[in-house]
Amino acid sequence: MTQKIIIIGAGISGLSLAIFLKRAGMDCEVYENFPYKRVEGSSFRINKSGVHVMTELGIEEQVKMNSHSADRMRLLTTDNIEIASINLMQNSTFSRRSIYMQRSELVEVLMRQANISGVAVHYNKKLTSFSQDASNVIAYFEDGQQVMGTVLVGADGLHSIVRNQMFPDNLLKYAKSWALYGIGALKDIDSNLVQNLLSGDELFYFAENANFLVSKSHPTNELNLSWQASGYQERKISREEFELKTLNEMKSDLLRRFGEHGALSEIIKNSFNIIPKQIYCVDPIPSWSKGRVVVIGDAAHTINPNTGYGSSVALEDALYLAKMLQKHHYTDAFYYLETDRKDRIKAIQDTVKTFDVSKGFDFSNGFDIGMFSGTGIDPEYKVYWNN
Repeated sequence: MTQKIIIIGAGISGLSLAIFLKRAGMDCEVYENFPYKRVEGSSFRINKSGVHVMTELGIEEQVKMNSHSADRMRLLTTDNIEIASINLMQNSTFSRRSIYMQRSELVEVLMRQANISGVAVHYNKKLTSFSQDASNVIAYFEDGQQVMGTVLVGADGLHSIVRNQMFPDNLLKYAKSWALYGIGALKDIDSNLVQNLLSGDELFYFAENANFLVSKSHPTNELNLSWQASGYQERKISREEFELKTLNEMKSDLLRRFGEHGALSEIIKNSFNIIPKQIYCVDPIPSWSKGRVVVIGDAAHTINPNTGYGSSVALEDALYLAKMLQKHHYTDAFYYLETDRKDRIKAIQDTVKTFDVSKGFDFSNGFDIGMFSGTGIDPEYKVYWNN
């Protein structure tokens, strides 16, 4: 039976899935709620399992030209006392390294590849609901359009409309954590410590109930210095005290928390943009699929965005679902996706619970490298297209 796959969401997982499906000769179209708009400031780590998927997508060279890959992470107190220097054990082969990248750069690379692959992407298409029967699924959009397909994939992120209809009782809940994402220019920072980022370092500052990661994120762009700060907060912060603050107000808050002198203060003061985000999660849903509908990425299983695994897992999901749909009836494809991937997801989620960097660390009694050990995450995990 000829399949037409409706993909909701033109983010990392949705675009990647569409590219793989087109490669498999399968009919698919992508529908996105918002028009695309480049946002400077949102950056993330992509672990090597995710970089491997991008190699499988055929975008390795584009990603290499728009990202940075550090060799060492330096752990520091806010007074610039170096606690440890961790060799990130990076491979000389790019596809086997972890990278740091601005989200907009990756989405734009995927958009170009989707266009080359012949993927139709429709913007300003807000899904309101879907219905399904024994033969088809129908997506209903706010503008009145209805689209019929054989399978519907919710790749629509944390606030997934698809997941909410599948399992309306599994609601978002505050994860007791906040995050701020910033961007600036290395050339504006007068600090040898920060300039070391040019030679391959990442800086990870720890404070009580907070941390601050700094990395180069692009080899040539002027805005090439990215950072993310996160912290533990038992009670959700009001919008007036967080999301609605001005850029200068957010900078002042960060300087009060992390100090007004030294390299870190220079980074904060010279930031071009800061994006505030309170962290939410969803309790595990009963199943990743229901009938002809399936969810992937953050729509299926939320992972703290500050771990470096959220984007990697979304890429893995996209490749694996496309691979299963190419080989099997959709019922088996959905079954294998969840069955074969659930241990991987659980290992990441369990490690995040055990090692919650948002709570920071108190180094007054020294540093124990052992806090990084004991994880159940397979560091060599990869999903392959052709095997």
